[in-house]
Amino acid sequence: MDAAKVAGFFKDRIILITGSTGFLGKLLVEKILRVQPDVKKLYLLVRVSDNTAAEQRVLHE
Repeated sequence: MDAAKVAGFFKDRIILITGSTGFLGKLLVEKILRVQPDVKKLYLLVRVSDNTAAEQRVLHE
């Protein structure tokens, strides 16, 4: 499979990533943002006790 085809597949797409603060999740988010900046939206599902903690976890992890 050609890398250009894969990058083209994610253009203008909405992506949901679960476990985005884990080891592989961080790598996946970084790779998507670096290789395909034309993603329409990227939703990160983060499990925490409240909204403030969720925002802090995403920003610091």
